[in-house]
Amino acid sequence: MNKMIKNLVLIACTVGVVFLIPLFLSHDSPIPVEIPRLDAQEMAAKKEAAEQAERQAQKEARARRVYACKVDEDCIIVDKDPCGCALGPKGVTAINVNFITDFNAINAQSMTKTCPDTVSTERECSPNTEAVCRARTCKIQY
Repeated sequence: MNKMIKNLVLIACTVGVVFLIPLFLSHDSPIPVEIPRLDAQEMAAKKEAAEQAERQAQKEARARRVYACKVDEDCIIVDKDPCGCALGPKGVTAINVNFITDFNAINAQSMTKTCPDTVSTERECSPNTEAVCRARTCKIQY
């Protein structure tokens, strides 16, 4: 009796599937799907934007490394502009002594720049300033 019920259920399922197949296959045309297409110019622009973003990310990572430190002895005050202290606080910064070459590559500027004749009296350029390591970043201490 149990086997007979099982066979009847299987036959009912088979008949149901056979009658449902035409229902699923009754569409006259396929479902329209629109995929955006990029022309060569748009693809080149997207590729250039991605490459530029990658270069910027690498530059920022290099800049973070330049300012990173562990102890005060890792830091040194350098000119971030060819005019140095003649520009005041924006002309100098503190960096990791091991990355002077990287810092110069990041801040490559023209050496033919005209600088002011006077040296700034701002505290960043005073004789008692020193480079220190604070929160794992080189800073200028007054």
